[in-house]
Amino acid sequence: MQIQQAAFIAIKALAYISQSEQEMTKFLNETGISTADVIRLKENLKFLSGVLSFLRADESLLLAFCAQEGFTPPEIELANNCLTEHET
Repeated sequence: MQIQQAAFIAIKALAYISQSEQEMTKFLNETGISTADVIRLKENLKFLSGVLSFLRADESLLLAFCAQEGFTPPEIELANNCLTEHET
């Protein structure tokens, strides 16, 4: 998988998470970052990898995201691995 495609998937996942106040609050609490940090880090590969890790940790959230966006769980795993390999 290309890094651009992996980043695209992670940004879509972040948008999906942010649609739910409950999920976004959980994400912010678990990562210890603020909303301002999300905006600042949205292009950081390590951050984007963390977004996908958060998504993958909750199977129901992962499956709902995949169903809505047309991805499969293995594609999310590949994207996460790609971002992890390219973290800066």
